Amino acid sequence: MIRHWPHGLKALVILLTFSSTVSAEVYFCKESATVSIDPYNISSSGEDGDVPSRQDWIVDTERGWRRSGFTDYRGACQKNKGYVVCRTDNIAFGEATLSIHPNDSNFVVVYLDYGLGALAFVGKCSPG
Repeated sequence: MIRHWPHGLKALVILLTFSSTVSAEVYFCKESATVSIDPYNISSSGEDGDVPSRQDWIVDTERGWRRSGFTDYRGACQKNKGYVVCRTDNIAFGEATLSIHPNDSNFVVVYLDYGLGALAFVGKCSPG
């Protein structure tokens, strides 16, 4: 005897069977070098340079990204072909992009201040 499942239960079973679980990935990133470019100056710091305040970032692929000294996340992150790319375009007169290489360690953050310059940070991330 063939039993027929109620239509709603059948749809739920199909949904649970084919749905993929999306979970946030968290990364902790630490700066190792910086480059600043503006119309009047170009400056950089390397790993062995004297940089008094290195920046740290926390990336949560569901919530966005933030500097470690702040509580609010900004932007939106996507993972594509192993790369994590987070974009923020709600900065007054600029935008920022943070990307993490598929090996989950190298990262770059680029801030563009339209008409004034650019600031880039590079370093290493570790999954949380």
